[in-house]
Amino acid sequence: MSVNIIAAWPIAIVGVSDRRLTGFVSGKMHTNRSTKMTVFGCADAHGVVVYNGIGMDDQGLTPGDWLMELGEQKVFDSDIQQVLESVRTDLEGRLQKLREVYGPKKARHTFTFAVWRNDQTEIHNLTNYESFDGGENLAEGSDRVKLIPSFPTPQAKVGILVTGTMPPIADVKAIRQVIAAKPVNYVLARCIKVVRDVAYRRGNARGAVGSAAQWAVVGPQREDIHCGLDVVGGRVAQEPPNMINVHAKSHVAGTRSVGFGSAGAGMLIKDAYAYAVAEDGSRIDIAHYDPDQKGVLFSEPKCGVCGSPWPASHRFCEVCLHDEHHARGKKQRRRR
Repeated sequence: MSVNIIAAWPIAIVGVSDRRLTGFVSGKMHTNRSTKMTVFGCADAHGVVVYNGIGMDDQGLTPGDWLMELGEQKVFDSDIQQVLESVRTDLEGRLQKLREVYGPKKARHTFTFAVWRNDQTEIHNLTNYESFDGGENLAEGSDRVKLIPSFPTPQAKVGILVTGTMPPIADVKAIRQVIAAKPVNYVLARCIKVVRDVAYRRGNARGAVGSAAQWAVVGPQREDIHCGLDVVGGRVAQEPPNMINVHAKSHVAGTRSVGFGSAGAGMLIKDAYAYAVAEDGSRIDIAHYDPDQKGVLFSEPKCGVCGSPWPASHRFCEVCLHDEHHARGKKQRRRR
């Protein structure tokens, strides 16, 4: 399970997603650097996609990989309605195969698309189990994936959507309050805080939600996309979301930023990273290309203290920091 937050209003779309991945069958922590977000452009729209439900299928592919496969098939060169229909059809087929082997309780998934089209924000959900109308979510995934759209109205120009593990209602209301009173960067900070509070509130450092957050801020213009990674304790490298047909900027260090991709059709970027070279020329390589696997392998050794996956882009182990935070909170409560 994940926690994803989408906030959309007439100025920007903000998307934030945690990065922890648990095993499809085991439910145990697999990695703390799974990319659950894709920024994209298509023929008549651009925006961000997040997902929850299945983190990795039995073939070792993430839903982000599913989207990249569709990108290779030029699906994202079409208009947004055709993109949604193609993703819906593809998702239905993948879930059906998982249902047959693992049952309907395991075959549950949601893709959320938040896009700009004709200078308006739109949110589209593809799901086989979430209701989005205040009703109960299905315990067993349906064999049909529904498209549930949400459009702004004159009465409701701000849309906030949380999928996956739900935070308290008060935290969601706080995002709306910040949108009404503060600039975009404050909204982003609040959304990241909500994700982190979900990870910390449960008191389980090895739970389904991690405290590291990947984010994107998407403006109404296609070239106005900023994205990055926020890590408790700091990061040593930047890891942006996956990208399809867009150019995006990421802050690296100090006043330095880097651009990824281009706005042309057929552009795909997956598992990118950037870092700043120190004045003495030293550098931190957090990944390398493996010619045998024909892919990038990211360094994520186990923490020597707690044994949890520790991404090389993180300065500290997020599980150990969680335990310290939780222990400090208990001590303060005892003092009171």
